[in-house]
Amino acid sequence: MPSFLVLAAMKGRFISELGNPYDNFQMMAYVEAGSSKEAVTNFFDQTPFPIRWEDVEYLWAEQLADHPDGGHYGDYERVYVESLRRRNEPGSLP
Repeated sequence: MPSFLVLAAMKGRFISELGNPYDNFQMMAYVEAGSSKEAVTNFFDQTPFPIRWEDVEYLWAEQLADHPDGGHYGDYERVYVESLRRRNEPGSLP
């Protein structure tokens, strides 16, 4: 089963010591899964440490392999925290 690196786009900006603003991304975990979306879902469902989910805008996973499809999931496979929460609401589609 492939291994993935799960990353999170945090709400807010990082300001360097020189005052330059940057997007704030955090490495969250290594996860084995069949796909990038499955890696994110598995991480969300079994988070190994406390996370303030209101601080996270979206998650994505990058496969840990030299693969031509790598390096794009932050742009194309975003999984928003609200969509993960809604999965468990009554009447939601699987």
